Amino acid sequence: MLLGVLKNYGTRFSLNSIAKEMEIGSHVTIRGYLEVLENLFILRNVFPIDLKKGVESFKRMRKVYFIDPFLFHSSKKQLTKTEINEEEMPNLVEGIVAEHLIRKFGKIFYYYQKKEIDFYFEGSGIEVKWQNKVEKRDFPAVQLQNKILVGKDQFEFYEDEMIILPTCVFLLLI
Repeated sequence: MLLGVLKNYGTRFSLNSIAKEMEIGSHVTIRGYLEVLENLFILRNVFPIDLKKGVESFKRMRKVYFIDPFLFHSSKKQLTKTEINEEEMPNLVEGIVAEHLIRKFGKIFYYYQKKEIDFYFEGSGIEVKWQNKVEKRDFPAVQLQNKILVGKDQFEFYEDEMIILPTCVFLLLI
């Protein structure tokens, strides 16, 4: 199960796809495993939200993050016998931001229509882009009260439209 989480870390996936990929009999079993891992404070499930209805959808695809980067590192090392590579860093940073937001605001969601917003809560959207240069257009065109684009080390403010913050500053402020 954890191998399936590692393969799909930080991306949307369905319970059926994990069940097929990991050769586990039923999506209900996968849901049970994910619930147990969440109750053991190993993983967090982030569900999509329908902004028109204002409700989350438990039946649609979900995203899963480890509560602690150490758990990601140790699971990866134990299950795949490999170290973390540079391509995995954006998803790892996204998981760190997710955990900080959950601890601060309780329940968070992600939003997906044609493009995805990594995290949504209380009218605010947060997009995490772990790259050297981020631009205003990296945030999907969605009408939200507050838009925050979290990058590596860039500061920019757009008149009441969006803020671009370095990850370290964003985590410090929340």
